[in-house]
Amino acid sequence: MSRLLRFTFWLAPLALFVLSPFLAYAQDAGGTTSITGCLKQGSEKGGYYVAAQDGKFYELVGKAGDFAPHVNHTVSVTGHATKLPESQEAKLEPHEKTEAAGGSYVDFQVTELKMISASCQ
Repeated sequence: MSRLLRFTFWLAPLALFVLSPFLAYAQDAGGTTSITGCLKQGSEKGGYYVAAQDGKFYELVGKAGDFAPHVNHTVSVTGHATKLPESQEAKLEPHEKTEAAGGSYVDFQVTELKMISASCQ
């Protein structure tokens, strides 16, 4: 067996071992999540967020027309956390901080919305 082939057999498992935490994170980051909470209209035009039961605030990204009929309803939204472009984030950040009242907030790309209750408890 040549030295190059032996080196390759030694290097490949080592590379997989080193990269495995990054690969697992990439899979988790792209996975879908469901959030349940009270849907509120944001302070910016066309903005909506969910005040979730876990205490976090999720700024919704998606079709705003789907959100409007459910303002002040308890909803479940399915989707994934997303990173907005810096220019867009800079415009939204003051609104998000006000809406979250100093709490944590996440930009959330919605793929599905379901109404749970016609009111927020």
